[in-house]
Amino acid sequence: MRYRIITFLFCLVCACSGPGGSGDPPDERFVVLGPSLVELMFSSGLGDRIVGVDRYSQWPPETAEITRVGGYIDPSYESIASLDPTSIHSSGRSTRIMGIASSLGIPFYSYCFDSLEGVYLALDSLHTRYGAGARELRDRIERVLDSLAVEMEDAAPLGVMIVIYHEPGSSSMTVAGRDSFFGDILERVGCFIQAPAAGSWPMVSAEGAVSLDPDHVICLFPGREDSASIVGSELSFWSGLGIDADRVHCLFEPYMMIPGGRLDRIAVRICSCLL
Repeated sequence: MRYRIITFLFCLVCACSGPGGSGDPPDERFVVLGPSLVELMFSSGLGDRIVGVDRYSQWPPETAEITRVGGYIDPSYESIASLDPTSIHSSGRSTRIMGIASSLGIPFYSYCFDSLEGVYLALDSLHTRYGAGARELRDRIERVLDSLAVEMEDAAPLGVMIVIYHEPGSSSMTVAGRDSFFGDILERVGCFIQAPAAGSWPMVSAEGAVSLDPDHVICLFPGREDSASIVGSELSFWSGLGIDADRVHCLFEPYMMIPGGRLDRIAVRICSCLL
C-alpha cells in the first residue's frame, strides 16, 4: 500500500511539471504551419494566439500581420525561436519541425487534412486542448452538409470528377481520389467521386477520364485571374472528348483546395455546379 501511495504521488508530480502542467506558462503563443490549420484555428476563435504562420497562409486577412516562419519543408529555426512560442502546430508530421519544437522544449502537434474525418479529428483535438469554438465550427460544417444533402436529394446520386490540376493542352490531369476530402464531401451529400480506385490524388489520361463516364466534371483553378481564357480552353478540351459543355464547370475560388475554416463553402460551391 505504501508503495502504491508513493507511486501515485510521483506520477502526480510528473503530470503537473510536464507540458500543460501548473508549473508551465499557459499555451497561448502558437506557431502554425499549413493554410488549412491556420484557417481552422482562426475560425475556431484561436487566431489571437497565433504568433507565427507559414508563408502560404493568406486567410483570413489578419494573417498578413503575423510573422512568417518559412514553410513545411524549410521552416526557419531562428524565426520560430525569436517568437518565444509555447507550442508548434503543423499540417502533417515533419521531423524537422518536430526537432525545432524539441530543441525549444515545447509541444508539437500534428494534424491531417486528407479526409473529412481528418478535419473533424483536428477540430476535436483543438476543442479538447483549448476549447474556444472548435466544436461549434464542426457542428456548423455538419449542418451545412446535412442541408446540402436535402437539396441534392432530387439530383443525386451523381458521379463527379474533380480535376485539381490540368495544364492547358495536356492530355493528362490530376484528379481528386475516392479517399480525399472531396470524395467525403460528395458522399455526404449523396453523390460519389469518379476517379481511379487507388490514391488520394491520382493522375489520369484524357481517355481514362472519359472511360470513368462522369456526370459532371469540376475543374479547379484556385486564385487564377485569367478565368475567361481558362474556361474557353477547358470547354474546348472536354467537348473534344464528347462531354457536353453544361456538364463542365470551372471554379476559381482561392479556398477550393484548402479544407479548413471554409470547408462548408467548398461543399456549397461544389453542389452549386450539380443542381
